[in-house]
Amino acid sequence: MPPLSTAATPPPALRQIGAWIAGLRRADIPEPVATVVSGCIADTLGVALAGARASAGRLVAADARDTYADGPATLLAGGRLCPEGAAFANVAAAHALDFDDNCYAGFVHGSAVVVPAALAAVEAAGGSGSDLLTAVTAGTEAQYVLADAVGNGVYHAGWWTTALFGAVGAAAAAAKAGGLTEAATADALAFALCGTGGLRACFGTDAKPLLAAQAAAGGVRATRLAARGLEVPHGVIEDPRGFARLMAAGAFDGQVPATLGRYWRLLDPGIDTKAYPVCLSAHAALDAVRDLMAEERLSEADIATVRCRVPPVVAANLTYDRPVTPAEARFSLPFAVACAMRYGTLGLEHLDEAVLADPSLGAAMGRVAMAADPGWNDDPERARRAPEGAEVTVVTLRGDSFTRFCAMPRGSAARPLAAAEHAAKFRACAVLAADRVPGPAEADRLYGRLRSLDRLPTLDGLLTP
Repeated sequence: MPPLSTAATPPPALRQIGAWIAGLRRADIPEPVATVVSGCIADTLGVALAGARASAGRLVAADARDTYADGPATLLAGGRLCPEGAAFANVAAAHALDFDDNCYAGFVHGSAVVVPAALAAVEAAGGSGSDLLTAVTAGTEAQYVLADAVGNGVYHAGWWTTALFGAVGAAAAAAKAGGLTEAATADALAFALCGTGGLRACFGTDAKPLLAAQAAAGGVRATRLAARGLEVPHGVIEDPRGFARLMAAGAFDGQVPATLGRYWRLLDPGIDTKAYPVCLSAHAALDAVRDLMAEERLSEADIATVRCRVPPVVAANLTYDRPVTPAEARFSLPFAVACAMRYGTLGLEHLDEAVLADPSLGAAMGRVAMAADPGWNDDPERARRAPEGAEVTVVTLRGDSFTRFCAMPRGSAARPLAAAEHAAKFRACAVLAADRVPGPAEADRLYGRLRSLDRLPTLDGLLTP
């Protein structure tokens, strides 16, 4: 990060963020950042196409059709709604499978909230592919810089930061798409932040994607009201009755927002693109087991026990030792490791009630133990390098013991997926939406279009293969 300003009294943070959003142009976005953003858009929409068929995606789409007016914005489950309704339904779809990306600026699932909100707002404004890329950049950076200024204490305290900061990201993206002024953008951000929230207690249930959807709808609504003239004090973060004191225990660095446009969180800490459709907290242990089994030529039948030493945040997230539903399985380390042992990987096909009911998988889960290391974060370098890492020890029936430490899993910003792996993930997700994407060839054409957004003068037919 560049040196921070030494100005004694910076303007309210939301005014600074609003000014940056209003002034952002496509030409201001460095090409490495634009490449990351186009990848986020493609990955999110691919996951959302699959998630629209999941239980949470179907539930929210049905509710959105009953609640919201028709409009210009695409509903991934079919049809069109007003921007708020489309954002509400499509964000639930994007997060329904927990296969969407993550950023360690706040432990936030940024793209799942921002991309659908931006898409709905840009469609309503009649914008281009370049406008969509710019709006997503504005929304993600806005929420990441706010999370960066607050620090991760708010997440560890039990707030779910995707919902908490997602309302700001959605408002920022919609404000950029709608061309709001600096002041109106700050009003939208302030109103969104005043009403935001979300508890990590929702993990392992359909409430999790619904809270993300609610955050997006709230952000889009805040922007619509600000465009109509709603005025909100811009100092709602710094106010003694405001966000920093009430939700972040007073933690807030007011100089961080000034780094917008000079320091890009989309590049550092970067975006973690999930290789597996479960909570990111399980990925490092899953990778460690897969690697050990491959290197030592072990099969499931060779393994007596698997012991996983993890940071406290991983144990706090992965609370289901014996999951009985796919939603619970996404937050279960024994399930993730057992899939690695039994199937060699973990894919969407394994998040199935019939798979969970298999006694042999249950037996494999019974051989997996997780222990939180209370001293994990005592070493600041390890806490930074391996925030959701794992040290895994595999003990065989013959008595051999093999240990592997995994700081960051495949797909993380430190170990990014190859271009072919990104495309393969999109294809696997998109073809699940058979009514919209008939087959692999159509999925590949759609992926190519999404990765070439800058060339599209309009979003008409964007999601039509």
